Amino acid sequence: MRLVWHVLLFLVLSLGIARVAQAETLQAPFGGRAIPLGGNRVACGIMPGGWGIEALGRSVRPPVAVSAIGQAVELKVAPTSEACARSTDTVKLVTTGRWPRIDRGSFSLSIDEGRLEGRGHEMRNTVVTFPGEQGVAFDTCREPQNDAGAELCTWRVPKTVSADPAARALRWLPAGADVSPDAVTFGIDGRRADPATFVIASSRVQVSQLVPPDAAVDVSSGTGLVPLLHPEIISTVECGTLRCTVEAGRLTVQAPPASVTALDIKFRLAPHVAYTKKGTQDPQPTVKLSILRCPMSVASGNALRGVDSARVVVRLEGQCAKDVSQLRFAIGTHRTDLVQVETIQDVSYAVLGVGNLDGPQLSIVASRGDGEGSVVGIARVDTQPAPLVRTILELPGFPPIDFIPNNRPARVHHPRINGVVLALLPVQDVYTATNEGDSSMVQGEINAAGYVALRFGYRVPTLPAPLDQVDLAVLVDPLQRNVKEATIPAPISLSAHTDRPLVELICYENGRPFFVRPGIIEHLGFESSDSCRLVFHRERLLPEYGTQKLQVDIDVRKIDGSVRPEAHVSQTVSLRAGNQPRIAWIKGVTTPYDRIVVRIAHVADETHYLGASEILGEPSVQWNIVLGRGSVRLYATTAIPTGLYRFSDSDHSGVLSLNFGIISRLTWLDSDGKEGLLGLEGGIMAFGLTGATNPAGQSLTQVGAVLGIGMAIPIANAQSPTQASINLHGWVEQRLTGNDDGGNPRAIIFGPSISIGNVGTTF
Repeated sequence: MRLVWHVLLFLVLSLGIARVAQAETLQAPFGGRAIPLGGNRVACGIMPGGWGIEALGRSVRPPVAVSAIGQAVELKVAPTSEACARSTDTVKLVTTGRWPRIDRGSFSLSIDEGRLEGRGHEMRNTVVTFPGEQGVAFDTCREPQNDAGAELCTWRVPKTVSADPAARALRWLPAGADVSPDAVTFGIDGRRADPATFVIASSRVQVSQLVPPDAAVDVSSGTGLVPLLHPEIISTVECGTLRCTVEAGRLTVQAPPASVTALDIKFRLAPHVAYTKKGTQDPQPTVKLSILRCPMSVASGNALRGVDSARVVVRLEGQCAKDVSQLRFAIGTHRTDLVQVETIQDVSYAVLGVGNLDGPQLSIVASRGDGEGSVVGIARVDTQPAPLVRTILELPGFPPIDFIPNNRPARVHHPRINGVVLALLPVQDVYTATNEGDSSMVQGEINAAGYVALRFGYRVPTLPAPLDQVDLAVLVDPLQRNVKEATIPAPISLSAHTDRPLVELICYENGRPFFVRPGIIEHLGFESSDSCRLVFHRERLLPEYGTQKLQVDIDVRKIDGSVRPEAHVSQTVSLRAGNQPRIAWIKGVTTPYDRIVVRIAHVADETHYLGASEILGEPSVQWNIVLGRGSVRLYATTAIPTGLYRFSDSDHSGVLSLNFGIISRLTWLDSDGKEGLLGLEGGIMAFGLTGATNPAGQSLTQVGAVLGIGMAIPIANAQSPTQASINLHGWVEQRLTGNDDGGNPRAIIFGPSISIGNVGTTF
């Protein structure tokens, strides 16, 4: 079984290798002879792009038109003509220009300028290839210059290309050629060209720098190491009486005596290489380097570029750590500001202001003395683009906001950067900022107005304290935000910081304040009706809640539940924090047992409140007061009974169709002031006013005193002098006037009536 798998794997790999091998690029100049397809292959189908077929399809002829230069076509191929139908193999055909006539000894490479020059004829559009970051890169000679009857071409090449004249990194190709490494190039004669034909060997190499511009010999460790820009062209070096060598691309120098402050390094360059400076060439240049005995490094990591007032923290040890303030620091020819110095356990840290950086690397030189002085230390560090800071503000429990609140802190969400802390910075008279761990809070100043961007300090927490609080750069959120009040619905029944309500309904009873409790029905005497007021406690409103927008509704209802229209109030009130409360008196209570109903709710206004969509619209608080007390009421009313019936002796019994009288009524009251159905009644009545008679025709008209029980149901204007009621009476009558015929003076009266009036008192 294992053998079978090995065989299958071999076949798969073989097919894959064959297919890769067949994916070739063949290129030849226009008008040239036919070139072989090779590999026992034949062309299938019609030739594309002006190419022709020869030798029974085993060779192809390039186009003859100049316009075909640079054009690439795909040609289907197969081992035999019969296999064309099922073949999927292709060959890429590229048409190039005629080969230029290049003077191979004319190539000159100026490596530090990134320039290659060469002479010849028919050089237009000649291509030079070189290694790039993503494979093979190239440049084309578009406009050759006339040079003493020849053409001079200039190509831009990377400064990282080897300066060794014997290197094989540069190649030339004819115009329109494919620069892929696997492309096979043919000449105009149809023959395959040797790849070595296209290799460029520079006859002259010019260099203008052998060491970095700020290079120095740091011998603080006993041996100095200096990086070399082109170690491949250096044959030997001499350092006077000191021993020095070139190892691993660096110059290694023995530490000189303490009195030596500079060192002359003499370089001997490889053949055909010249050191050029200010127009003169020197095959054996001498470079003067400063001796550094001060260990110096950048402790704050990569510096930020593209920001104003960037800073770095430099670490200095040894003798330099004792007098950092006496050193001068510079970047190139520009002196930097020494912002702060901290000494921690014999190591000094200097905070330097390096300004706005734009290069990929930063070199800081420390020197001592006036003028150019003597260099004592050099530190290098890479730079990186400043991170983009975008923030989101929110109040806990609410959606993100697009402004900076000036009455409560808002949480700031900002990007997290590995190894770095972004600290929110305050702006005087605009906003304050606090930073606790990974959390930042911001609050605008109460008098600030307009728009402002949030600012963050770029800090490195791994630096020793207090340097970990140094802002190495100030990063600004590009979004400008308005500073204004954030309004949140405050609890009305209880203020946010005490157990006292934000809004109260207060009445006075017996000279003392009575605080009406919300949610229940309170009872007060009618004498308190003119003392009730709503108190809006601005002094209890915390400023962090902002201006409250309240809907206030006040109704005074009669005992029958109807509303007194003259007492109705419906108003929107804006309540701001202040030192004194606001008072609103309640009017419209005119009769005992009138009820005051007060409702207060937040206005569900999205433009005013955060989270307004969560406001239900129902009252946040409601008060009910019944202004009247008592258990018993005695009052007088006028009664107009109709259809009464008198039960007495046969001569004085009968229906009394119309009657009139004054009745006093004593009944109980419930807690809302409503009368009981039954009551004790007594009064004077005139019966039979329409001439009522008994069956015998005798008159029933008389005046009598009545005493008994009645049932009354008020139907209008309850508890007022104009109260109207329907009644059912059961009385005992004592005759006062009328027929004096010796009959029974007493009788029982029963029947309904309508009464009007309610004049009396409540106990």
